[in-house]
Amino acid sequence: MNLPDKILNVLLSGNSFSYRKLIENGTRPKYSTGVGSMVEIKERTLKTTLSRLKSRGLVGNDKTLWKITKKGVEYIKNNNKKPKHFTTKNINAVKDLIVVFDIPELHKKKRNYLRIELTALGFGMLQKSVWFGPSPLPEEFVKYLNELNLLQYMKFFKAKEGDIV
Repeated sequence: MNLPDKILNVLLSGNSFSYRKLIENGTRPKYSTGVGSMVEIKERTLKTTLSRLKSRGLVGNDKTLWKITKKGVEYIKNNNKKPKHFTTKNINAVKDLIVVFDIPELHKKKRNYLRIELTALGFGMLQKSVWFGPSPLPEEFVKYLNELNLLQYMKFFKAKEGDIV
């Protein structure tokens, strides 16, 4: 979980906090480096992160306390949903489908999810955004991609092997 999401989760749990008190008391939150160690968040990093969250309308402050907004609550609810996982039922399916996508950086988590699912479905990566694998895709998977609003960034092509002319 990234720092903005951690801050939003702290605020969502009902804990409002004063930025000044965090800094003055030396009780700045610690952040996991992902390899088991914890690092104290630098004052500038905390200030910048809170400022960005505020500009996105996810948090607000009343001169003393930072609190999560309704928009922030919705953001956390939408981003904390467990993604569905799909597998192919037809292991012997012909590999003749090319999936190409260009998903904006704003949807990085969804893009990473898509890569994991394509691998689980038996696809192989030709490039980071070009995948080759079995068709057809499971109907439930395509519906889920639509729910995630990813289909607008994707193209599907049928391919067949042939001799080079």
